[in-house]
Amino acid sequence: MEKNGLQALARGFFAAGTRLYGVGGMVRNPLLGLPVSDLDVTSALEPEKVMALCQEKGWKWVPKGVDFGMVEIHGAGVVCEHTTFRADTYGPGGGHRPRAVSFSTSLEADAFRRDFTVNALYQDLLTGEIFDPTGGLQDLKAGVLRATSPDPALIMGEDALRVLRLARFAGELGFQIHPETGAAAARFAGGLQDISGERVRDELSRILLGDVKYGKAGAVYRGLSLLEGLGGLDVILPELARGRGIRQRAEFHAYDVLSHCLHAAGEAEAAGGLPLRLGALLHDVGKPIALEKNGRMLGHDKLGAPVARDILGRLRFPRAVAEEVVFLVENHMFDLNGQAKESTLRRRFAQWGPERTEQLIRLRRADIRGSGRGSSEKTADRWARVLGEMRAQAVPFTQEELAIDGRDLMKALGRAPGPWLGALKEALHQHCIQHPQDNRRDKLLRLAEKLME
Repeated sequence: MEKNGLQALARGFFAAGTRLYGVGGMVRNPLLGLPVSDLDVTSALEPEKVMALCQEKGWKWVPKGVDFGMVEIHGAGVVCEHTTFRADTYGPGGGHRPRAVSFSTSLEADAFRRDFTVNALYQDLLTGEIFDPTGGLQDLKAGVLRATSPDPALIMGEDALRVLRLARFAGELGFQIHPETGAAAARFAGGLQDISGERVRDELSRILLGDVKYGKAGAVYRGLSLLEGLGGLDVILPELARGRGIRQRAEFHAYDVLSHCLHAAGEAEAAGGLPLRLGALLHDVGKPIALEKNGRMLGHDKLGAPVARDILGRLRFPRAVAEEVVFLVENHMFDLNGQAKESTLRRRFAQWGPERTEQLIRLRRADIRGSGRGSSEKTADRWARVLGEMRAQAVPFTQEELAIDGRDLMKALGRAPGPWLGALKEALHQHCIQHPQDNRRDKLLRLAEKLME
């Protein structure tokens, strides 16, 4: 349906006097045997004429960025983003938004305003013919990311977001970065300060989920380490970059603080999603502060939590994501040596809830695996066992899961509402955390009577 729908769109454009081309990942990915996630199309037809064509054909459209030639088309059973052939002019600095756009009828001119050669491949959606003005097919075969211009500084200097995209594509695709393109990216990485927090957030998130995109093992660490090598982390995450060169106890860590954080993020399970990857990346962000404050890294978890909150706020992460990440950073040192009593673990796990506890278990494993020392995961294994037992025993993780409520207690005890009620419910909840078999109405009422005595 998708292929037929695109061909139907292409026939409509052809009737209007122009060819419709797929571009970017829509062309690149099938050549690599990878799935296509975004449908980006392009032609010489200017936005107003694209919208007029849509109206004529009965297709829906959304003018997403008409000044920049972008119109989202909903027609023939597909949704795609059309961008008119164009040339961009950027102002000083690394800002992502072009200062001026001039529309063109030249596919070749359009190709050379794009970032990397493997993203500047075009396919005629009627004939299937591929056009390669910048040498992208050769680079695709070699697994190389190279700027479209013979002078990479022109590409990387125009838009610093391309520094992040370079690291991201290298991670996602497992490609090498062409030396001259990498040198240009490092030269202009400082321009990332001109990029909005939202755009940095989006690219950083894609890097942190790089292995999920195409299933490339090691994609997350690769993308992060390349971004570090290009100087990007100093600009977008200076608090994290402070860990560079700070050594840790050799028996526990093979890497400095910064490298350990990158490795931990790379080791974090995909099942934990973006919050876990962010938590692993930022879990030790408080170590440089603790070291400076008291000459030791003790307490870095509590010191790091507000730093993580500031970072996530600056990058405009949703509040719900930020809260989960800050929780992970603040609590990742709990029971580090596995000495807590099981009763203590049960109380703490109930306080956190099963989902957050599971995330902390995942973070503990990532922390250990990211140390480079192959340390034991027995504490994480113990936590997982206790949490599994609590779930199997139907432990009430919240007071709402108790077999009785406040009305039951007031009626059975013949008492009016008051502070006693909250204290009694908490006592019953704590009892059932340790003795879940007692979470029955009759037993809880008898226990309540004894407690009130």
